[in-house]
Amino acid sequence: MSGFTKLVKVGNVNSEVDRPKVVPAPVFFFVALISGILLNWVLPLTIFPGRTAQLAGVIIVVPGFLIGCSGIIEMRRAHTSPDPREPTRALVEKGVFRYTRNPLYLSMFVFFLGIAVFLDVFWLILLFPFLFFVVQRGTVKPEELYLERKFAETYLQYRKRVLRWV
Repeated sequence: MSGFTKLVKVGNVNSEVDRPKVVPAPVFFFVALISGILLNWVLPLTIFPGRTAQLAGVIIVVPGFLIGCSGIIEMRRAHTSPDPREPTRALVEKGVFRYTRNPLYLSMFVFFLGIAVFLDVFWLILLFPFLFFVVQRGTVKPEELYLERKFAETYLQYRKRVLRWV
């Protein structure tokens, strides 16, 4: 049933039981961003000379922004929240969700790298693997377990068809 949004009726969708136990990924992103900028203030490490960084940063940020917008639009169309702390009302498989199970997080990662390049802060690049690891463990994995419990076989089939990232 790829290409369709599956709506699943759940008793009280506002109950504590129907919420994934996650740390919102933006928390990790802002901590990494602030840490990298502070480290750069203490010990500057650059990536590119001059205006090259700004141009390259914009080229990276734009696709990240578009991926994220596309994911949010599809989630809104399915009447489900992009906030991972809210109950998921539908398993979205349309649009960008046909290519990645996590377009919003992918968007944030691409955006983060674009900001690193645009600001010419190599510390952010060095912090990226750590950021990826903590988002994977603190947000993505718990969300996947929640979706597996909630949507069962439907989610498992979706997971087989669509890669986590791309």
